[in-house]
Amino acid sequence: MSRSFGDDELADYFAEIEARTAARSRPRRARESEVNYRPPECPTPEKIDYPTLAAVTGAILAISSSGRGRPTLRSYECVCGAWHLTRSRRNF
Repeated sequence: MSRSFGDDELADYFAEIEARTAARSRPRRARESEVNYRPPECPTPEKIDYPTLAAVTGAILAISSSGRGRPTLRSYECVCGAWHLTRSRRNF
């Protein structure tokens, strides 16, 4: 069986539809500026910072395949939160 809607229910329904339509036509908020991955406390600001492990691994692969890389090239996560490249060995 189908249900009949009263005038008040239909008015509420159409008011909700109109509110949704009006919300779509409003301009969106501006996006925030790009994320700055290096806070000022980076101890090696001269190094390139990579935002993720995947990004720095891609850089290692690109450098290694170009013939410019060294076999000891590796990455590490800096105290600033970014990833850097280094040629030094790990200190265990």
